[in-house]
Amino acid sequence: MASPLVRLLLLLLLLVAAASRGAASAAKAKAARVTAVIVFGDSTVDTGNNNQIGTPLRSDFPPYGRDMPGGARATGRFGNGRLAPDFMSESLGLPPLVPAYLDPAYGIADFARGVCFASAGTGLDNATAGVLEYFSEIVSCCVELLTGVVHF
Repeated sequence: MASPLVRLLLLLLLLVAAASRGAASAAKAKAARVTAVIVFGDSTVDTGNNNQIGTPLRSDFPPYGRDMPGGARATGRFGNGRLAPDFMSESLGLPPLVPAYLDPAYGIADFARGVCFASAGTGLDNATAGVLEYFSEIVSCCVELLTGVVHF
């Protein structure tokens, strides 16, 4: 039986696939559209979260990121360039790069268009197990923004 994380990733992929089909027909019908891409998973979709986690499972060194714009610095993405979520985001009319939740260069305004909670080694290294906790943080933040109730 698949792990909960694998099931969650498959569900996300199904939702994105359905949304992209819906987005194509929605464009014709001027209906609702996809407003954000939210990514969960492991190294195959980690857009740099592990750069900020104390784990040896990292990709912040060459050749990782060499085909990214300005390819002189590694991005923390487990590939030489853009990852599948980046292409999906761009195909939906969203930014071409999905930011990592833990990347200090991004904030809540960026996450409104898409955010990645994936972490390489999820399930292998306890340091990477906080993915769902990070998602819970952002959900709480959004609820607070929408309701105007802020908890301290």
